Amino acid sequence: ADSCSRNSFSRMASLSGRGHLTMVTGTGQNYHNDYYECRNMKCITYDKVCDLANDCEDNSDESMCDNNFQCEGNGNAIYKSKKCDGFFDCEDHSDECNMECGKSIVPGMWLKLFAWIIGILSTTFNAISLGRLFSTSFSTNSFAFVNKMFRLAISLGDLLIGIYLLTLSLFDSVVIGNDYCKDSLPWLSSNYCAFLGVLSTFGSNISLYSMVSLSILRVYHLNSFSVDFRRYEQICLAILVGCVVFFAAIPAFVPLLVHLEDFFVNGLTYGRNIHLFFGEVDKRTHIQVFEAYYGKLAQHDLSWDEIGRLLDGMFTDNYGEIPRNKIHFYGNAGVCLFKYFVTKDDPQKL
Repeated sequence: ADSCSRNSFSRMASLSGRGHLTMVTGTGQNYHNDYYECRNMKCITYDKVCDLANDCEDNSDESMCDNNFQCEGNGNAIYKSKKCDGFFDCEDHSDECNMECGKSIVPGMWLKLFAWIIGILSTTFNAISLGRLFSTSFSTNSFAFVNKMFRLAISLGDLLIGIYLLTLSLFDSVVIGNDYCKDSLPWLSSNYCAFLGVLSTFGSNISLYSMVSLSILRVYHLNSFSVDFRRYEQICLAILVGCVVFFAAIPAFVPLLVHLEDFFVNGLTYGRNIHLFFGEVDKRTHIQVFEAYYGKLAQHDLSWDEIGRLLDGMFTDNYGEIPRNKIHFYGNAGVCLFKYFVTKDDPQKL
């Protein structure tokens, strides 16, 4: 039925026992209440009401449903269970960016305050500690030399953590502020987030590895050193501290290597002019779209480069190269930390 007016001649009205007016459609000897009248007078069958599709073309078949959430921008409906689930299902992000579940980089006032205080204290006191350590000469006494070398390394690591907390708090409170919810994808794919991830991982690893190395030296090796460090012993210890810094840097920088992006990249994000995808799009979603467009793919283990080529092939040359950004390893959360524990849906899950 394209219009309710076409069916009005075959309708009859009857009053129910409870005083409700019921309209039915007559077909021969049978009468049915099969049609829902849209605001624009179009008729649809009741199985199309509240099915998350705009069958009336004026959205009146979805506007009064309590099983869905309507996106603010285009009025599209999504299941209510997808509201505030941490994933963007509306193009305008209104399912996540609203009064009920709006989010910021650092959640909660107490955590924001904690990040500012710890960041300021850690940066200030570790900068002072480094300045004092560099301003004094190195002792030839073995115990003093070892302690000073590792105090330098630990102070450097803690300084980097303080800088990370201060920078993160600055972006959270000043640079991005309340716009984070709708701008979270550009933030998670940005070089700023990657820089903060490297900073926090590198700093924490330096401090951790230095404390472990210092503890081992104190227990097993200091007794074998002479009271006054000889030159070659000082060089060996300096090399050891250098190794600590080097091995602390490896897990911080490796996730950003281009050759390993198929293991570490979490997904892609596209500009809002590309309506085919929105939110963070993983490999599984890309493959589903490609199979709907190209047909069954020969393999499902696609690299991100292959995904890019298949995607560009779906659009004409007028579009040019489709703009997209990679959600890097540190973009798993707004605070841009190293992801030590992965879930079954993460690309890093072996």
